[in-house]
Parts: sequence; structure tokens; C-alpha cells
Amino acid sequence: MSLYSEYQYFLYETISELREQGMTFQQIAEQLNKKKIETVRGKKFRSPHVHSILKKRRNKEEELKRKYLEEWSDFSLEVVDKSILLKD
Repeated sequence: MSLYSEYQYFLYETISELREQGMTFQQIAEQLNKKKIETVRGKKFRSPHVHSILKKRRNKEEELKRKYLEEWSDFSLEVVDKSILLKD
């Protein structure tokens, strides 16, 4: 199951690559706007948009990697097939 649309993933990958090249958030926003790439909502990029995309993705990845303690309960479930009883 994908948490992001193809376009959101494209934006994340593009921004990540530009960031790895040493560009600032403002420079990345200017680059995306120059290439006529819009935000998911169809707006022009500004540096906070760029930062937010990277931050949200990083936070989501950390959340998915987090280990949770295993907890067992005494929950049980009984299933009764009434179709046998209801036959004519």
C-alpha cells in the first residue's frame, strides 16, 4: 500500500536529489517553479513547501520503522456456522 500518490513521490524524489546536490530550500523552490512543477495543490513552490515535503516524509519513515512492544491479551473469538442449523 502506497502512502503517497505517484506525483507526491515524484516531488519527494526530485527535492531529495536537489537537496543532495547542496541546494537550499529556496533554490529548490526556484528550480521547481522554473521547470513549471507545481505543488500537489497546483500552487507555486516556496521554500516552506520544499521543507515540509522532506520533513513529513522523514517523519513518516521514522514512524514506520519504530518498533512497538508486543502485547498479548486474553481476547478470543468464537465462530458459529448457523447455516447447518438453518437448512430445511
